[in-house]
Amino acid sequence: MYSFLLVLLCIIIDIIIITLRRKQGYYRNYVIYSIPFLTSVLLYRNTFSFILIMALLASFLEGFYSLRYYKQKDLSFFNYSISLVFIAISLVTYPLLAILSIVFLVPRFKFNMNNHLSFFSLLFPFLVSFLLSIPITFYEVNPITQLSLGYVAGNYAFDILSYLVTVIGSSWFMIIFGSWLSVLVIDKILHTRNRGNKFRLLLMFIAYWVYSIYLPSFSPASSYFPNIPYSWFNGIGTFGPVAPSLFLGLIGTYVVTAILSFMFGSRQICSVTCTAPYMLQGTGVNDMKIYNRKAKLGRKTLTSKLSPWFKVIGSLTWAVLLAFALISFLNSIHITNITFFGNDPTVFFATFYFNFIWYLQFLGSPYFGNYACVNHGICPWGTYNQFFGYLGPFKLVVKDRAKCLTCKTVDCAKACPVGITDMRSSFIKKGEFKAFKCIGVGDCIEACPYDNISVFDIRNVIRNMKKK
Repeated sequence: MYSFLLVLLCIIIDIIIITLRRKQGYYRNYVIYSIPFLTSVLLYRNTFSFILIMALLASFLEGFYSLRYYKQKDLSFFNYSISLVFIAISLVTYPLLAILSIVFLVPRFKFNMNNHLSFFSLLFPFLVSFLLSIPITFYEVNPITQLSLGYVAGNYAFDILSYLVTVIGSSWFMIIFGSWLSVLVIDKILHTRNRGNKFRLLLMFIAYWVYSIYLPSFSPASSYFPNIPYSWFNGIGTFGPVAPSLFLGLIGTYVVTAILSFMFGSRQICSVTCTAPYMLQGTGVNDMKIYNRKAKLGRKTLTSKLSPWFKVIGSLTWAVLLAFALISFLNSIHITNITFFGNDPTVFFATFYFNFIWYLQFLGSPYFGNYACVNHGICPWGTYNQFFGYLGPFKLVVKDRAKCLTCKTVDCAKACPVGITDMRSSFIKKGEFKAFKCIGVGDCIEACPYDNISVFDIRNVIRNMKKK
């Protein structure tokens, strides 16, 4: 609890500094921002708090460097990032060396953005966050005893995988990685014009830190959290096997989220409470959507139509997950005893996808587009909510179809982070747009120069019923 309060304090300082920066110029407050951290270092040297404070400092600074990189196209970001990689390595080896690593700053220069540089702009912060999370995750414990998928002597490939998903799946990685992203997300919130989008982004920010981190890991109710409907934020396998003792939380989550997705669209998961939108919608990272159109693989996912391979991958993923769920249930009632390296099949599935495959998709955004989890059909939790969202009233509507007809820029299609490029034709013909792939991010609403697009969901249905 104390550690999370320390993180919360750092985030508050982060928000204050970013707000001040808007008034005082471009990212000139690094030193001011570092003072409370470095002061804390003197108080907590060579302790867990020291490592956590230094990790947060490095991660937030990486966020500021990333923001300048994305907005000014300033390649010194990479130089700063290399310095922070040294900080992270120092924390893993000998923490006091981390302080010296901060001084490694070199001159900046300009460049033209391309997919390779974009890849490294994601890779460096990821590596920094991963390395910084190692000493915190395994603080004063033997890593072998803490691996989430277990340890198999002699099976180096599996042990490396288990080590990776243990660190990436830890709350500490979520905190450190989220600290870098918080700078980008807060900047996005501050610069968003549409009130509805600003509110959704704020909910997304709160959901990441409270729903995905605080409640399951640090709150007094953390031990009971898996039994609460809507708590299994990754679906089957999030907190354990498909066992009767967990049915209330597991089945309740699927029932509640189906109802919410039907009422408000899959945006309630894919654009708010899932950790993915927090990681994908901050300033700069959200701009990776240009590779939905520029990258060869990204172009294959354009338009609202579901490609044949999307249907194949989605069907196979669900078939495997349901088979694993059945095996997991039979294991829990002692009819079978089938495991994957000693792990429950559903837990292995959720851990492998959400703590490994998803991050490969994230890092690969410059090569096959943004929101690969939505476009490729590989996320069963996403397709489940998209299905019920498609059945419900959720859609995009326009106030005046004539404006869409005369529009020459088609900014709505260019802004869509999942690559839906054919919404304009639907607006012109029907005055509305509805698609399985639409997850209600709202970038099209923000981009429309005529303020012509809005969301239609259960709230509009209720209003129309009242009018009648």
